[in-house]
Amino acid sequence: MSNIKLTAILVDDEPMALNSMERMLDKNCTNVSVIGKTKSPEKAIQLINNLKPDILFLDIAMPRMDGFTLLNSITYKKSQIIFTTAYDEYALQAFKTSAVDYLLKPIDSNELKQAVHKIGEQLQSDSTQNYIADLFERLHKKNKNIGSIGLPTMEGLDFIKTEDIIYCHSDGNYTEIYLKDKQKLLVTRKLKFMEEKLEATQFVRVHNSYVINLNFVKKYIKGRGGTLIMSNGANVPVSVRKKNDFLDSL
Repeated sequence: MSNIKLTAILVDDEPMALNSMERMLDKNCTNVSVIGKTKSPEKAIQLINNLKPDILFLDIAMPRMDGFTLLNSITYKKSQIIFTTAYDEYALQAFKTSAVDYLLKPIDSNELKQAVHKIGEQLQSDSTQNYIADLFERLHKKNKNIGSIGLPTMEGLDFIKTEDIIYCHSDGNYTEIYLKDKQKLLVTRKLKFMEEKLEATQFVRVHNSYVINLNFVKKYIKGRGGTLIMSNGANVPVSVRKKNDFLDSL
């Protein structure tokens, strides 16, 4: 076990989970000092930016703001992240990297010790790495290679194939993703996020509120801007400003 002294902040919407994690760290990882804990993602952002912890123990599925949205919202990005979650899906294997780990609830003390030990080793070898930026970069590269993207939802992170997306619709600070299997996914990001994530050769922003997959356009109805009939029967408006962009993409 590494003897390097580490500081930690705990973020979980369940107070019992926070207290349990603090007790486990006190018992099993005596080199870790808990300098903050909270069930509020908004308060967590302030704590992380102000206290600059070595480790962030972060729940993924939280109300109002999931763990990934929280990570995107902080300015201090050199903490190493250990996700604590009951969300046991293959997608979480994406986090089993040299800089990021995850622990499934109920948390096993041996796995906790191993995760903390790995972080101690990494901090000794490279204390300047931007671990959170690295996390999102690795996820982007991984998903690009397999033709899928990881999208943050209220439950965690959903991995979907980009070829299955029919269109994306803005819902304020969220985006509705309509898939060819008739499922709908609510992503906790604005439409601009989706526009940047998707390949421009296949996806086009045709309206302030819509990004469409060209492969699922069945019909274009002329008009001042026009209307698209998608493969699932949905009518998607084309704005006057975006009309030429859409026609040029065909």
